[in-house]
Amino acid sequence: MRHTTPVIAALTLAVWAAIASADEGSAKFTAAPEEGRGNAEAILTARHGGLDQAVRQAVLVALGDQVRASYGHVTAPVVEPHRQSADFHWLTGGVYFPVPDGVHASPVAVQFIARHSMHGWEVALEDSERFNALAKRAPDSVMSADERELFAERLVAIRAREAAGEESTLAVDVGLGMPFKKLGSTWGTAGVHGDSGSSRPYNAIDFWGGDARVLASRKGTAYKYCTNSRWPYIKLMHKNGWATGYYHLRNQAAISNGQVLVEGQFIGNSGVELPCGGSASGDHVHWTLWRDSGAAEAVHNKLIGGWVWFEGSQPYSGYAERNGKRVYAGQSGLINYGHGKTPPPGDPCTGEGCDKYTGSFTGSNGVNYHPSSSGFSFAGGKLSGWLRGAAGTDFDLILGRYNSSTGEWDRVAGSDGPGADESLTYNAGAGTYRWRINQYSGTGSYTLWTLREPN
Repeated sequence: MRHTTPVIAALTLAVWAAIASADEGSAKFTAAPEEGRGNAEAILTARHGGLDQAVRQAVLVALGDQVRASYGHVTAPVVEPHRQSADFHWLTGGVYFPVPDGVHASPVAVQFIARHSMHGWEVALEDSERFNALAKRAPDSVMSADERELFAERLVAIRAREAAGEESTLAVDVGLGMPFKKLGSTWGTAGVHGDSGSSRPYNAIDFWGGDARVLASRKGTAYKYCTNSRWPYIKLMHKNGWATGYYHLRNQAAISNGQVLVEGQFIGNSGVELPCGGSASGDHVHWTLWRDSGAAEAVHNKLIGGWVWFEGSQPYSGYAERNGKRVYAGQSGLINYGHGKTPPPGDPCTGEGCDKYTGSFTGSNGVNYHPSSSGFSFAGGKLSGWLRGAAGTDFDLILGRYNSSTGEWDRVAGSDGPGADESLTYNAGAGTYRWRINQYSGTGSYTLWTLREPN
């Protein structure tokens, strides 16, 4: 389902004057007076009408320019209330700008908190001093203790980052992994681009392939947008001051607003879903990086998942680099090493079913087999392999299964991206299998870990 996307042509001068007088991330607007007292439902409806106007006007001022840059024009923001107090004086929710048809983008979206008084609705947007001040006063039914802590710690991290600045020549560690299993299957990328392709900054990366399971890049609090659709847009707010967006997902986990997800927790499967509008082709996750108050943040020169990301001269170009290995737009070969400047070098598997092999290549076009050229019997289940090679080499990992009818070994799975680090997971039936290492270029040693997980 796609939302309609009417264009906001202009706001009246009176409204803009009222907005311009508001402080950081907060604006006050007087809701229309209620006629009579009626029942609670009627009062709530009337107050929500005034709230919609106040939230829309506040978010248009805060993010209207960014939306115009991303979409080409400003669409009408949609307000989605989450929780309200028993007396209807407090309310939290989300607000998003629907994506126009044909635009490959994820929605610009933020959280808000609102308080009603005799003067009307006061609205504050996430990551502002006023938002946190209102959050402290709001009842627990509207703002949980965990959420208060989240937004308080985010603002501290944001202020610390602003005070410290960033080194222009060094990769910036944003403390995030890539949105798939750590040391799991190999994924590909469609390159670095803006939230809507050519829009600046280039804050988006499209990831495809792998096992199609999209996971949380870091522990964070989840909020859903475009909730009238079956599979909404998911955004995670992280205490380190960043936020990550996950668009186009299907088969999502049951996630509620304000729920805390741990790093690596399942969110959904990559797909082409358009809950907030836009366009998509080919199953993938449109992963986006956001800083304070819903502003887009460039991924250029950022350390994400153990790789430093670089944008190209055009959208959907650029590459990720790790230890001299590069994966360019349109290529596979990405392994998620989690977050941190020094990804842990530990074994990707240990214990029962895990085997570790070492080998090397000194010539050219070499081939090695593990555990041997005759292979091993397996009753069925999951087979996983991780290959790490010397820097500057390009080794490939292949899983073969013996075909008794032909007497040949059939390739059933492979990971052959540029570089020496490869991984794969295969759901295997009963049969005889063997691991094969192909030397594409370079010489040096390698280590192979394999894991057998029977049904």
